[in-house]
Amino acid sequence: MANIDVSSYFFTAAVPVCNEGIVEHDGMKSSPIHVIREVFETLPTALQSHATEEIGLNSPFSRNLRTHFTRFVILDQPYFNGRDHSNALVNAVAGTNLLDPQPVDQISCPYIFWTIDFDLPDPAGTGEPRRYFEELWGQMEPELRSIFQYCYAFDAVTDAASFATYILRCQIETTMPFHDYWYVPPKLSSISIAGLALIPGIGALMLLASLLACILRWTGWQWAAGFAGWSGWGWMPWVGLALLILGLVVDYYWILWKGRQPYPAAPGSDLRNVLKGLYLQQAFTRFAMEQQRRDPDQWGAAFRQFLTATRPADLDGPTQPPGVIRSKLSGDAA
Repeated sequence: MANIDVSSYFFTAAVPVCNEGIVEHDGMKSSPIHVIREVFETLPTALQSHATEEIGLNSPFSRNLRTHFTRFVILDQPYFNGRDHSNALVNAVAGTNLLDPQPVDQISCPYIFWTIDFDLPDPAGTGEPRRYFEELWGQMEPELRSIFQYCYAFDAVTDAASFATYILRCQIETTMPFHDYWYVPPKLSSISIAGLALIPGIGALMLLASLLACILRWTGWQWAAGFAGWSGWGWMPWVGLALLILGLVVDYYWILWKGRQPYPAAPGSDLRNVLKGLYLQQAFTRFAMEQQRRDPDQWGAAFRQFLTATRPADLDGPTQPPGVIRSKLSGDAA
């Protein structure tokens, strides 16, 4: 399943916007798509820079402990990438006028393009992504309503279940997911070369045997005539050809099936483990700096105290909150 990889779900949706007429929003009259742009402009982003830390408003998606990345894009019209590729020699011979316009793709209304990367409690993705969107609706319903309020048929959304149904109708299959938590090559099973070669190899050997028998017969070796299609062996080259074609078809779909298998998840790559890892990284850096001028005889006791305070195996805390660039450690200024 292309949407699922490394125990994560990579969701993509294109939601059509009804950009008709003038609407009034917060005392201002404007087009629907302009209102949506204003919503995105004022939607808080994660606290991932000094400037956003000073604002102090975290992204509403930080309320969800499964969301790694999310991005909204307003698509007014697809970009024109130039003329379709063609052969220069063929154009010269055919007298093609390269200034004649070609058809340009256009869409009838703007779209909200939405991508999300979130953790899967079940690597098989049972119940997803519906479960995620119902969960998200319960955590940030006001923000989601402000984003999709002018989209076609959004009036039918009344609760978490109807919101999930609405978004799933707009889903597009994700064919190139992005994930960057693997830092060592994973152990993957390879396709058996012997298995790939078995059926087409038998067919190829039968064809080669028939061809060799033909050559030997023409050179006077009459005993080989049977293999060439005489003396009751006429089926051999045809069966060989059939096995060769069948084997190549089976190998093709076997390789496609193997390529569709989800990549295994990197160890500790779900959001809660990542946040705990970021917290421990900063806390241990602080701890190591504090030990530089201490008596080495005190390091053991200090490290045991560090483990007691940070609880490395406890994902519930202390840990780094989602949506922030750094953890608040003991001794930090407010």
